[in-house]
Amino acid sequence: MASQKTDKHYQLSQDAKDKFYEIFNKKSFPLSVKFQFIGNEKQKNLIKVSKLTDQYAFLLDKELLVSINENLLSIFDDESITILIEQEIDGVSIDMDSGKIKMIKPDLSTFSALVTKYGIKKIAKANLVADLYQQQVADGKEEFIA
Repeated sequence: MASQKTDKHYQLSQDAKDKFYEIFNKKSFPLSVKFQFIGNEKQKNLIKVSKLTDQYAFLLDKELLVSINENLLSIFDDESITILIEQEIDGVSIDMDSGKIKMIKPDLSTFSALVTKYGIKKIAKANLVADLYQQQVADGKEEFIA
């Protein structure tokens, strides 16, 4: 029989799963989502959520893979754990009509020094203007009004 642990992957503890569900259940999703959990001691981030390919989703009857490095759970305080898990959950998008799940990128990505210098609101506004410009260029509009 195969071992339950490889050099980096292992069965995730129920405590880690419960912590994930505690945070996930506070979010509002239009449909239920089936998760496959795995522990990964070599993972540099606390948590990573990814969409399973169609073949694995079919075989496992799951839709998303949640990989957690439990060694890091003991390092972070509760608030940091909540923030890191929420960040990953917020990347999950479900189309209410089709039920399809996709992973989306964060709507704000920047450097901490810029957040300190300008604040979140100004950076978000600048990123929004840049995104709107790119969308108008893609739509074939030459003139842009900020």
